[in-house]
Amino acid sequence: MVQPTSVSCTYGPFRVWRKLCQGGFAVAMGAQDVTSNRLLCLKVFSKDRFEHKYAKEVILDELEAYKRLSCALPCPAARFLMGLEMSFQTKDKICFAMDLMASDLYINLKRRPSYCSRNSRRWAAQMALGINALHEIGIIHRDIKAANILIDVRENVRITDFGLSYVDKDEGPLDQQRNYSADAMGTTHTMAPEVLRNRSDPRPWEYGAPADWWSLGCVIYQLVSKKHKSLFVTEDDIFSYVSWCSSRDEPSKQFPAFEDLGKDKIANLISGLLQPDPSSRFGFAEVVNHRSFLCKAGTSEFLDAYSRALERKEVPSSLPDLQRGQDTSTAEIWFRQPSWEESHVPDVDWVKPTLFSSL
Repeated sequence: MVQPTSVSCTYGPFRVWRKLCQGGFAVAMGAQDVTSNRLLCLKVFSKDRFEHKYAKEVILDELEAYKRLSCALPCPAARFLMGLEMSFQTKDKICFAMDLMASDLYINLKRRPSYCSRNSRRWAAQMALGINALHEIGIIHRDIKAANILIDVRENVRITDFGLSYVDKDEGPLDQQRNYSADAMGTTHTMAPEVLRNRSDPRPWEYGAPADWWSLGCVIYQLVSKKHKSLFVTEDDIFSYVSWCSSRDEPSKQFPAFEDLGKDKIANLISGLLQPDPSSRFGFAEVVNHRSFLCKAGTSEFLDAYSRALERKEVPSSLPDLQRGQDTSTAEIWFRQPSWEESHVPDVDWVKPTLFSSL
């Protein structure tokens, strides 16, 4: 089995072991930097994608978000965001190289529900810190969902997949009361209603950062509910919930699906995040001070969250076995394509600045 090594700079070439998973736009490959032996995940796009305008925009927008993350002033919450080590290309592929993760929240909810329940409060706090860190540097994620929450070798959260993100031209903090976009981006079951209505309404309805807090509410519900299922599945589910909220004659009455949560304070947190009106929705300030995050000792889960995350022991056995008995000689080696070759695509080659390479 290939063993993980300490963090070091990554430049290639890359020994590519096997496919980890297939997404809509890309395939994830388990790989190893030949020079440093560092284990990596390569997010691989076919260059054929660049012939389609929308796919090209998704790839370049994701790269822009990763660049913003790497060049922003270092902050502890960056520990809960996936970083990009480099992007490079071969003759027919564009590759994003990043640290190898243990798994994602979606898989764990299906296969290890009790494990998710034990870690739910800590992971929810880490997700909130990560989302707030994105907003502080001008990024709205727009696709927060269980499949985009990775779990690293220390069993901490890493928010990933910025292909649908809004990246503001101003790199400063987003104004939580301001609207920034009218694009209907995201995945239906975690899309905020103000985003979702742009799919069908001919009038553009702009929205802002609160859309991410709605999505967090959806993920937390899935994390803490007994069956670990999505609260919403279809657009109709979401709009029915909005109608239910607007027609309530008893403000304290719980949404029926919240009854299996077991604790009123959890229901209060989720209902606050799932306020249909973005101006009334919980944001970071409300989340970080919410009683749901109080531990048995009376301290907050947010207290020293960064240092406690780093102090957790690594669990190398949690990483996927990339080699699976393969001999090194059978693994394909991918080399970076020189810029002078005819099929070279401009603006996609990038290496993380050395100053931030250990983050």
